[in-house]
Amino acid sequence: MNVHLDFGLAEAYKSPCQRARVVTEGWIAKFMYCPACPSNRLAQERDNTRVVDFYCADCGTEYQVKSRSTPLGGKVRDAAYQPMMDRVLADRSPNFAFMHYDISTSTVRNLLLVPKHFITPGVIEKCPPLSARARRAGWVGCNILTGLLPVDARIFVVRDGLCLPLDRVRTQWKRFAWLTESKIEARGWLADVLRCVRLLGENFTLDDVYRFEAELRKGHPNNRYIREKIRQQLQILRNKGHLHFLGGGRYQAVNAFR
Repeated sequence: MNVHLDFGLAEAYKSPCQRARVVTEGWIAKFMYCPACPSNRLAQERDNTRVVDFYCADCGTEYQVKSRSTPLGGKVRDAAYQPMMDRVLADRSPNFAFMHYDISTSTVRNLLLVPKHFITPGVIEKCPPLSARARRAGWVGCNILTGLLPVDARIFVVRDGLCLPLDRVRTQWKRFAWLTESKIEARGWLADVLRCVRLLGENFTLDDVYRFEAELRKGHPNNRYIREKIRQQLQILRNKGHLHFLGGGRYQAVNAFR
């Protein structure tokens, strides 16, 4: 994999947005592999296909690509809100590839993958509609709140200009693939508790996780049994091999990727 971007692909375009799209999608088409299966290439969807930009011809996994010339931060602007939310609620969310590129060096600085099994309504932020004076007046976009995702959901292919090993990327991708078998609400709970656990470090107690009770209640206002849900999610993480229970309300995280 080469982090160099070929801006020659965009010679026929004048719009900075179009140039960036053509160049970054050209890089994905040339270098990006499927993290969900052994395929080493992704196929590009037809122009103007809503939500999906690339897919794997071997396993059918879909990807939406978003690129920007500034650091990714805790939220990334996505496309139209309603089509995205419709897909999430129907359990048809694409996987995401968020790219940060550097125009001055013509390189990919960061490429962050977020598997669809971590995309729930809680991480989709509805933006205000465009003003009446805008070209697309009334259009409503959305943001993906990557800052609300656990570290396990943020899988780097390129980080600070360096390509990470393919085997590591695929291993990290598959660690929580079992979440695809769960309903959206269950996935949201698991992801939220997992994020809290990762903030606590390798060793923590049940009481440590309870300190996130108020925060979790905000994200799940219709649930009155927050502590019960916390214990349930810890049990699931333990059963799946992501936590060790040490006794006496003490836990140890297992193989957390950073």
